[in-house]
Amino acid sequence: MLPSTVQQLAVLVAMVLPGIFYQAVADRLRGPHASEQEPQNRFLRSVAISGLLDALYAVAAGPWLARLLTGDGGPLAGVLRHPRQAGLAVLLLVVLVPSAAAWAASALHRRRERAHYEPTPTAWDFLFADREPCFVRIRLKGGRWVGGWLGPRSAVSAFPQPQDVYLESQWRLSGDGTFLGRVAGTAGVYVKGSEIEVLELVAPPEPARAAVPEARREQGDGSGRDEGTAPAQA
Repeated sequence: MLPSTVQQLAVLVAMVLPGIFYQAVADRLRGPHASEQEPQNRFLRSVAISGLLDALYAVAAGPWLARLLTGDGGPLAGVLRHPRQAGLAVLLLVVLVPSAAAWAASALHRRRERAHYEPTPTAWDFLFADREPCFVRIRLKGGRWVGGWLGPRSAVSAFPQPQDVYLESQWRLSGDGTFLGRVAGTAGVYVKGSEIEVLELVAPPEPARAAVPEARREQGDGSGRDEGTAPAQA
């Protein structure tokens, strides 16, 4: 249920939100824990972390927080008299401190472990992230080879969408996957991820790779000059 009074909102901010920010940063850096897949487990952990942080805040700055909240009047009177200080306190104690604590805990954890968590959601996204133009060679589940040029006018799906790829031009491949040449009149080729058995990225030869930046400035003229020279062999 949503808080209906200012006092209930203050309780929510103090008892839940610090833990939520802590978990959000920790999940981004280390990945979610298997035990926290259930919503109730995540909520209980948020409350526990918030309670621990609130206890530390009370020890470190209890009198100042009490004056800020109550002032000389009733509950939250100090907040109404000093809204800027109250906003700064919320930003510091609810967002910055929990986030910094999560970052420190994750850094300590990474120093002790051999394998590191990669925040990129899937290997498919990692493969194509910030990818320079290159050739793509695909073996379909039926054994057929499909390939083409992955350039600025190509497109690749990203999580959570189903995996698929559009190559801006199609190239002919031999039975063993060797590039033979650009298909005449090609306007691209689309491949569904569910049909892919093996996908390989092949860098163009060095002279073609050096020409890519210049070709990017000329893209859109329909000449295909942004494509590299086919690899010599599979």
